Amino acid sequence: MQMTEDLLRSMAEKLTGSAAVSVPENEAGLAPIDFGPAFRRIDVMQNLRENVPELPQNLDENSLPKLQEILEQRQIPVAQPHTVPRLLDRLIGYYIEPQCVQPTFLYGHPAIMSPLAKCADGEQTVAARIELFVNGKELVNAYEELNDPNQQRAKFQAQALERDQGDDEVPLPDAAFCDALEAGLPPTAGWGMGVDRVIALLAGVAHLRETIAFPIMRPLAK
Repeated sequence: MQMTEDLLRSMAEKLTGSAAVSVPENEAGLAPIDFGPAFRRIDVMQNLRENVPELPQNLDENSLPKLQEILEQRQIPVAQPHTVPRLLDRLIGYYIEPQCVQPTFLYGHPAIMSPLAKCADGEQTVAARIELFVNGKELVNAYEELNDPNQQRAKFQAQALERDQGDDEVPLPDAAFCDALEAGLPPTAGWGMGVDRVIALLAGVAHLRETIAFPIMRPLAK
C-alpha cells in the first residue's frame, strides 16, 4: 500500500506540480482530489457488517439466499445472474465505494470474491488483497497470489458453481494452471493499475476516450 501511495503522490506532483489535482464533477465544476495526506484505509468486511448487521457469518455459496433477501429488503437493485460474489460486490458498491472520493484503500475482502488470492486469516475467509479507489473508481487491484494447488483447485470448483448459476463471465477451471503450481511457485504478488483512469484523473478530463491516442472509431453509416 505504501508503494502505491508514494507512486501516485509522486506522479501527481511531477505532472501537475502539486499533490492535489482537480477532476470534473458533472455540472458542478471541478472537485479537488488530494494525494498529499496518508490515504484512508477501509476494512471491507468490518465496514459491510457495520452497514449490514444481518450479513451471514459464513460468506460461502450457502449464503446466497440470505444475501438475496438482504438486497431485496433494502431495495438495492442488482442484475442477474445472482451469485455470492456478485451480490457482495453490489453491497460494496452501494455502501463503501461512495465513501472513496479521496484516495482510499480497501482491504479485508471476503475470500469468495478473490479466487486467485491467498487468504489473510486462519479461517480462510478474508483475502490477502487490496484495492485503491479514487473519486469512486478503482485505480489499483493487488493481491498475494495463491500458490497452493489443492486450494486453487477447490476455489476453481467453487467458481464452476457460479457458472452453473448463470455467470458466463466466470472463467472455466484452469487445470493446467493448477498442474503448474504442483511444480512450485515462490511467494508472488500481483499488482495492476488502470493507466487510462490514472491519466484521466491527472489530466482532469471527464472521459477515458480522451486519454486514448488512437481511439476506436465508429464506422460511418452507409
